[in-house]
Amino acid sequence: ARTFAVKTTVRGDGIKDTAPKEESLYQSEFNFKLSPYESIEDNRSVIELWKQQKLAEMKEEPVDMKAFEKEVIKEHTESPESDDVYRKDSSDDIRITSTPEMLWSLDLNVPYEEFRRLAKKTLVVKRTVQMTRLGKLPSMYALVVVGNGNGSAGYGEGKANDAAKAVMFATRNAIKAMNHIPRYDDRTIFHDIEHKFKATKLVLWARRPGFGCRVAPIIHEICECIGIQDLAGKIHGSRNPMNVIKTVFEALKTQRIPSDLAKARGLRLIDVNHTYYQGITPTRSGRPKF
Repeated sequence: ARTFAVKTTVRGDGIKDTAPKEESLYQSEFNFKLSPYESIEDNRSVIELWKQQKLAEMKEEPVDMKAFEKEVIKEHTESPESDDVYRKDSSDDIRITSTPEMLWSLDLNVPYEEFRRLAKKTLVVKRTVQMTRLGKLPSMYALVVVGNGNGSAGYGEGKANDAAKAVMFATRNAIKAMNHIPRYDDRTIFHDIEHKFKATKLVLWARRPGFGCRVAPIIHEICECIGIQDLAGKIHGSRNPMNVIKTVFEALKTQRIPSDLAKARGLRLIDVNHTYYQGITPTRSGRPKF
């Protein structure tokens, strides 16, 4: 439902003239103001005007008032299925949720229904200073990880004058950078990984079902966004959070999945799966050897 503000003016004959005036979606690029309906009683005049307009459109058809009242309540109250309250502007196709940094638009290349299910983890927020001849120029830096918990995740960095804007920029960059991350059995990685990024060396081990994520807290947050449930890991060298996050994503992208191994070795996919995950050795003819 679109949000309207009622503008009341007094004409020369002393009669009040009430006309709806649509609010702007946002007043500036970063100043988002939401005014969702908290209850029916708080906006009775607006809802009555909306009912009159709907009844005028439906005058040629018989109207079931009970069903019509239910539609009014559904249109002008928050949905019980989600805590998100949004408005849609037909010109820009932008929807604003209850948190300004979670702003959906077409340039994110993510369907809105999937966007509502994304998990966001703000892992790094810090103050930075740039030294210039004019003095110190302070700014805020944020690093955010976003994922759907089903094998897709990404991280983004943002910088702005205040923390809220930096988190918003980082969140949008993270959504745009989301990629598919392969998982074995939808719970762990395909094989053990050793990866080095700058001064950070990361070792990850695949683990049996029910093992859990026994890793550093910052890696545990990333695993929740991706949907990895069983993993062990160790960080050597620098434990800088920014480097650790980038190392994890680079390491997970280096996995060799069974389909790639089958193409490289000229074997069938089923033989590769049996060899590496069930202890069955394939022969050169392609048939499994027990």
